[in-house]
Amino acid sequence: MRILHVNVRLQEGGAARIALDLHRRLLDAKIESQFAYGWGEKGGKSSAEADIPFSFQVGNQVQVAGNVLIHKLAGVDSLPPLGAGKNKLVEAIRWADVVHLHAVHSYFLPFEWLVHELIRTGKPVIWTAHDYWMLTGRCAFTEGCEAWRDGCGACKSGDNYPSARLDFSAAQFKRRRQALASLGALLHVICPSEFVAHAFRAGLPDTRISVIANWLDSEFEAVLQGVSLSETALCLNKPVLKVIIIADDLADASKVNRPVVNALLAMKHIELHTVGRSSPFTGANVVNHGRIADRARLVNIIVAADLAVFTSEKDTFGLVMIEALACGVPVLATDSQAAREVLAVLGLTPAGSRQALLDLLRDKSLPASYRGFSAASLGKKLLTHYSARHAVQRYQQSYAYALSCQ
Repeated sequence: MRILHVNVRLQEGGAARIALDLHRRLLDAKIESQFAYGWGEKGGKSSAEADIPFSFQVGNQVQVAGNVLIHKLAGVDSLPPLGAGKNKLVEAIRWADVVHLHAVHSYFLPFEWLVHELIRTGKPVIWTAHDYWMLTGRCAFTEGCEAWRDGCGACKSGDNYPSARLDFSAAQFKRRRQALASLGALLHVICPSEFVAHAFRAGLPDTRISVIANWLDSEFEAVLQGVSLSETALCLNKPVLKVIIIADDLADASKVNRPVVNALLAMKHIELHTVGRSSPFTGANVVNHGRIADRARLVNIIVAADLAVFTSEKDTFGLVMIEALACGVPVLATDSQAAREVLAVLGLTPAGSRQALLDLLRDKSLPASYRGFSAASLGKKLLTHYSARHAVQRYQQSYAYALSCQ
């Protein structure tokens, strides 16, 4: 079986982490796999490519820069791959038995061009919906907007990622749905959570939709195996609580609620640790670690924390929650569909409102659902329910089913 993964980035972001780990695990299972990505640092080749077998860049700096400019104006990626990158991708599509799409938007390539190449070869397509881009006329994250149910248009969320000045969302919605419809039975969409799948079943009623939850990547798991977590019952009765917040972009208000964090920082017993780029938080009780690619360093920073705070309003899963929980660190989350679904699997509940979260921090308390857990038992239960082995087996079954329908 030959699998081609296609994602806009090679290692940056949650979609890339899941896609790349799946690629590596397939190779470990002696299944042939390639990884095509759009662009790395500054639109060029990713610095990680040399360390990742069977990976290659599709875009180039000129094409990526052109798509950035066009998209920021009109909300469209209109420049297709050129030269060697284009040839490598076309050859890889022909080589593959199954093409596995991940995040293919954001200055990468025109969607209609990609669909044309897929249809031309007749290859089955597995598409993991790491976000809502497929359903909308532009946005990757809807952030509560339901306009996609009516075909988008008159967009009130032009700043939503990926942003655009002009509104062509209605026209792009129609083109995107037509392209998806043209894939027909070739397409199978896999969502990371049930609430995302519910939206996709409404938006794409004639498409096969399944759910496979995200998991911890192999490097993260390997580091954890060498970490000894405490067997003592979780307790926050400490003079100083180390609180960690992790996000790709810490300045993204829909990912990190700044008023909540500022209120948290006003508490004298809080020491805030952040992981990610563009942290807006400063002060004597703030430690900004920046973006961390090294998984051993990340695990060590998380394990040293007493609490993780999750205030994202747009995550389709919340990978940072399971990373914290696997390290035995309880998560205080404001109420969201992602927080409810991820935590419920472990019998846990979100803190609730923003004020409820702050009240717990002020009182050095945890939600009652954490009662009886130690760091070790929390990590063990997480690994049982968010097993990488089970998820990868499910993907292999999906590939086999897609081929059987040929």
